[in-house]
Amino acid sequence: MARYTLWEAVAPCWHDVLFRTGMPADPSPQQASPRGWAVRPDVVEAIARRAAGETVSALAADLGIDRRNLSGRLTTAVPALLAPWLHDVPAWRLGREQGHSLGELAELYEVPEHLIGVALDGWPDPSPSPEDVAAEVLQLWRDGADLDGIAAQIEVPPARLRRWAQEGSVRLTPARLRTSEIVERFGWSHHMAALYRDSGVLPAPDGGKPPWWWSTTIARLERGTFTHQCEECGARLASAKGVAIHRGRVHGPAV
Repeated sequence: MARYTLWEAVAPCWHDVLFRTGMPADPSPQQASPRGWAVRPDVVEAIARRAAGETVSALAADLGIDRRNLSGRLTTAVPALLAPWLHDVPAWRLGREQGHSLGELAELYEVPEHLIGVALDGWPDPSPSPEDVAAEVLQLWRDGADLDGIAAQIEVPPARLRRWAQEGSVRLTPARLRTSEIVERFGWSHHMAALYRDSGVLPAPDGGKPPWWWSTTIARLERGTFTHQCEECGARLASAKGVAIHRGRVHGPAV
């Protein structure tokens, strides 16, 4: 069975961080065992728990560390802990393919078993189900987080979260409406939408860049504010004056 280089043996997720340290693809024992740097005990603990399948979010909450900060620490700490054994990583992959368990390799090379698994395979994918994260997703949505931010928080790909939302596996309620959707809903021109924004008839957005409003916010305005209607197109506006402006700009002067 062919021998592996370090780059072939190690999980691809570690390529960038090793490349930044100047590590060659097939290092000598001296090159592959650079002097590592101290890793905080709580991060060492987090690596072991993350390797066992816990999510970064859960670990960050439990350890009182910012999630993004912890994620970065894990990424840089693993190569530091692996430093004394980097030259052995190709042998680990070969040994596993020959039928040796991670436990056997850990005993032979005197290395924590979970480090071998992380070196060869990267972090485990917790793969939460929609049911596992539905409550958290809904709370984050109602707190104003966008979909990409929610996906990062629950550690699933954004495309997967969007698919769950489209399928109804997770609820994103109330809905959020962009300016274009409000314009279409009420039959406004963009000029009228700008007038209503500037005058405060349309309140400040509930969040977002680009801005959005909760559907419940717009529903309240629809019932109590936009009660005047254009006879020609059905557009709903806040006043008779607004109808006149709308008709002049959209339908032209009355004949």
